[in-house]
Amino acid sequence: MRLFLYRLAALHRVVDVDEWAKQIPLRVLRGWMAYWTLEPFGDEWARSGKLAAVLASSNGAKVDTDFETKFLPSYRAPVQTTDEMIAELKKVPAFAAQMAQKGL
Repeated sequence: MRLFLYRLAALHRVVDVDEWAKQIPLRVLRGWMAYWTLEPFGDEWARSGKLAAVLASSNGAKVDTDFETKFLPSYRAPVQTTDEMIAELKKVPAFAAQMAQKGL
């Protein structure tokens, strides 16, 4: 319930969640929780990741287990070296052909 209270407070731009919680009747809070189970709010990033995963999968892409989390603002991609980037790009047929033409 506490996590939900923070989610609701964020939507209302409330900073002092403890003080705000004292003002909300339990009946009202439960009503908001019931509404949230029918129409979730506050998870736009996660929903975008889910939608991207579904679209990618339905179009034949191989979706790894952390695909959805890559859409969250907290995601930090691993840093690649130049050699690692080139190795990944060589997996793309058009790039590999260009590299071969240049003798690289």
